[in-house]
Amino acid sequence: MPYIEGVHSPIASPQDAPPLARERGRSDERSQLRLHLADASSAYLEGALENAGLGVEELVLVLRSQAATAAILARVGRNRSWMRPREIKLALVGNPKVPHVLARRFLPHLYWRDLAELAVNLRVAPVLRREAERLLKTRVPELSVGERVALARRGSRGLIELLGGEPDALVLRALAGNARATEADIARVLARSDVPADFLRWLADQSSWSQRRTVRLALIRHPRTPPSSALRMIQTLSCGDQEDLRRDATVPRLVRVAAERRLAGGDTGTVASRPQFG
Repeated sequence: MPYIEGVHSPIASPQDAPPLARERGRSDERSQLRLHLADASSAYLEGALENAGLGVEELVLVLRSQAATAAILARVGRNRSWMRPREIKLALVGNPKVPHVLARRFLPHLYWRDLAELAVNLRVAPVLRREAERLLKTRVPELSVGERVALARRGSRGLIELLGGEPDALVLRALAGNARATEADIARVLARSDVPADFLRWLADQSSWSQRRTVRLALIRHPRTPPSSALRMIQTLSCGDQEDLRRDATVPRLVRVAAERRLAGGDTGTVASRPQFG
């Protein structure tokens, strides 16, 4: 092409930029592999699997590539030496094209955090997400409180339901903060008679869940909700809800009396000045 001032050649010649084909994948140096693997063709990926410079980092890039075919994934999965590192197992199972039978072989060898991530990864096939969740549920009893807190904070729907029965207030607080938790999940927790009072106090006084009418009523009705929290929330209820509380014999007596006084228009005063009922 003749040189024209101010105009640059838009496309390099084939000799300057050879295509990323299988032979290039086989012969490129390791630094070049890292550069090209993310957006290379499947042919380049196939060649890279025969490259002497292929390491764990490069193999992860192969497995995460959108160009990786089921055949490439299967080839990696059948190589025992390649599949030893945890990063390789996770990258293989996380690829949406991985054969399910192959992926299920490696799920039991992953850490609980890996299983938790897979269970909520929408790129992973539903059957593999369910299997990851099932395996994780069997490990919950072995986890420390701190690990259960971390799991509750980001766990899948099935794990939210499971952890809703936890006795530890910190785990329940983390569960209430899970973006996947619903009002129905919180209601199920509040249906328990053994919910920790610390959790009930936090839910009533510091959590936005207490702004939901269903949750607020469940908190007020719960016998383990601290009286100061229950009496404060009564003031936010409609007359109809207060009348229901006044008539409900299963509600703590202090709550019934407070509802009755508010309906009568009486000043219930401060919590400290109220009589304490057993």
